[in-house]
Amino acid sequence: MKSKLFYAVSIMNVVMFSFYFLSFREKQDNDLVDKILKVRGLVVVDSLGIERVIIGSPLPTAQSSFGNRIYPREKGAAVSGVMLYDAEGQERGGYVTDDDYGNVFLTLDSKTSQSFLAIAEPNGSTALQLWDRKGINKISLETTDGQADIVLKRNNKTVKLYQDEK
Repeated sequence: MKSKLFYAVSIMNVVMFSFYFLSFREKQDNDLVDKILKVRGLVVVDSLGIERVIIGSPLPTAQSSFGNRIYPREKGAAVSGVMLYDAEGQERGGYVTDDDYGNVFLTLDSKTSQSFLAIAEPNGSTALQLWDRKGINKISLETTDGQADIVLKRNNKTVKLYQDEK
């Protein structure tokens, strides 16, 4: 009987001491509103495990039209930002900055080529370009300090917008 009583009192002391000890523990703030997540990259995959969005600094090399990263970007052409991929894992566009010169790009790509480009250079020059699937028809709007150009190409030939245009 004494051993059972001693055992019960011992258990009760351990439990009471544990509550007492844990009551002085610093409470963790579970409010994540002011928390910042710092990472070099983030990859979002679909239900099949295919990469659909990559956020990174720097981003991995561009994918070829065959859906794999075997053709690297040109030397010195590293970019950081967000890249978008289709259901086959092929690069289809992105919003990136050039790590060397500092250009910012917004691109939209077809399965085989670039279709849309918006670019802003650090010096203030800007351009907006659209291509057809084969790249032979193009619309280009460009501005720099003191100059603005509109270029239209149909079947790789420049289309004159004005009669007095050379």
